[in-house]
Amino acid sequence: MRKLFFVIAAVAAMCFAGISKGATPYKGPRIFWDLSSLSTVFSSGGYARMIQLQDKRLMAVCESGGINVATSSNRGRSWSSPRKIAINSNNVPNCTPDLIQLSDGTIIVAYNPRPSTPYTADRHFGIRCKRSTDNGRTWSSEIFVYDADTTFSDGCWEPTLLELPSGEVQLYYSDEGPYTSSSEQQISLCRSFDKGQTWSSPEKVSFRAGYRDGMPCPILLNGGDSIVLAIEDNGWSGYNDFFPTTVRCDLRTNWHDYYVNGSSSNRAKTLDLTYCPLAKGGAPYLRQMPSGPTILSYQSSYGRTGLTMRVAVGDEYARGFKALSSPFYAADGVEQLWNSLAIIDSSVVVAVCGQGGQIRMIKGYLCDQLQAPFAHPTVDGSVTATDGYLTTTGNQIKMGTTTGNTVRADFAYDADSLYFTAYVRDATRDKSGTQCDAVRLLLDANNICGTAIRSGMYSLLFRRDSTVQLQKGTINRWVSAESDAIHYAITNGSYSYTIEAAIPWSVLGKDTVPLDERMAAAVEVISVTGTTVQAETIPDVNSSRSRTYIELRLKPADSSTGIAAVRTTASLSATVRDGRATFRAPVPIRQIILSSSDGAEIARAKGSGTSLTIRPGVRGVIIARALLSDGTTASAKLSL
Repeated sequence: MRKLFFVIAAVAAMCFAGISKGATPYKGPRIFWDLSSLSTVFSSGGYARMIQLQDKRLMAVCESGGINVATSSNRGRSWSSPRKIAINSNNVPNCTPDLIQLSDGTIIVAYNPRPSTPYTADRHFGIRCKRSTDNGRTWSSEIFVYDADTTFSDGCWEPTLLELPSGEVQLYYSDEGPYTSSSEQQISLCRSFDKGQTWSSPEKVSFRAGYRDGMPCPILLNGGDSIVLAIEDNGWSGYNDFFPTTVRCDLRTNWHDYYVNGSSSNRAKTLDLTYCPLAKGGAPYLRQMPSGPTILSYQSSYGRTGLTMRVAVGDEYARGFKALSSPFYAADGVEQLWNSLAIIDSSVVVAVCGQGGQIRMIKGYLCDQLQAPFAHPTVDGSVTATDGYLTTTGNQIKMGTTTGNTVRADFAYDADSLYFTAYVRDATRDKSGTQCDAVRLLLDANNICGTAIRSGMYSLLFRRDSTVQLQKGTINRWVSAESDAIHYAITNGSYSYTIEAAIPWSVLGKDTVPLDERMAAAVEVISVTGTTVQAETIPDVNSSRSRTYIELRLKPADSSTGIAAVRTTASLSATVRDGRATFRAPVPIRQIILSSSDGAEIARAKGSGTSLTIRPGVRGVIIARALLSDGTTASAKLSL
């Protein structure tokens, strides 16, 4: 019986270890959307696309009584007046433009003439383009690419462009032309070998019999060996809706005598089933960061009235998309249509959205690791550049697209504490009842990396009513803990509030600064308006599963010395009288910790001046370690 007990205990211990430690950490970046970067590209229009030109200007196109072009010389903060480069005529609106700048500087804009009723035999649904060889100052005459039939049911749609390393330019589009006796649709391709001046006959690259492959968006993967298209596919079993899908072809084949059918291994869903029905939707758009991750957008009505833009992050092979986010805040019922993405300055994602008849843009920043620099912020509820957070305005973390409230948060640390700050612009201040506007900081201080709440996890709720609630993790639940050691300040303005806090390492179970240890963190923002409570989290974060938090690393102040960046000096003097020890230093003393010769802590005290007196309460050899205001540490040995 005793043996059985130990076997059961051992199995239970292994199970506990498997739950609380050793789970695979979340891999891949999330996108932080910066509400302060929101701007209007076109005051009217729809279906916009954007690129960054070789001269670093941004160029955007949209449909608005023809095809309009605008440029920005300040990364999108303001835009030129739109210029119409393709005019509607003969009751044929020009729609759904796309643009590309080729390696030789040529700019091509492709678009889609769509005859209005009554249909006539001389007016076809088609694909056309125009070229500019002088950075958009002048544009060529209209160039023919392809014609489908003359009616809506047998038309062609949504051209999009790609340049290959060979110089070949490819134009993909949705094509009903071959299926005049059915409602099927394929993705077709036309090629140009003279920078868009002439185009080949169409070739089929993607077709699922009985269904409608549509809205292609191509990329050449960074390795240069594969072409990947994001398409909308309504043929997946069990969905009865469009689903963002990828089809692909290796560059050597380059679609010659090849297309992706409905059963091909080169056709794949972009999102895991666990995201469904959130993953349902159409109008996909695909881009790749120079650093590797792929970014996918699409429009979906899941969870709200009307379509909204969703963005997910995939790996360098355009697979495994996750970290879903909504770049634009909109009240329920306000739609965001025919969205797209651009990559600018190598590392910034730009989401482009049609909303309320306007074209809007917002910038996003990928993050797969949070950092805390060595600094000594003044905990006064007001962030300044001298506080020393990772960013001068404390905006390493950017949130707010769920609630519409601008949120920024950041970290720093010193030998005594982990510092956290958060700013929330929330005009609907509501402190009634038990609910209150608040920011919740979640910490995995011991690299639990678990799938359930465990010891070593911490939850700190900083409320707008100037209170803080600390909880520690235990087996599968949070328990309240004493928060008196946390030094914090919460300031309230008419439309915002700011939190600053110093969380002693001892509160997080640390005896020393965990400079070389993996930790993880997450932030949740709670907004209360009357009886309505909204909570916004970082994409894919589950507060009970620390494996979903973002890794948090402490940056050494001096990379050559590691934690010795908290420099040690010999500038601490000590005198003993009547059982009291008085310590003096050339700069103010922030804190002194007294330890016995075997390392056990005896006492600690905080100071503000250059001297500090402590009564240890014990006799024998004592080691004193002081943290000074200039970031150095000093030590002294004394005998009582």
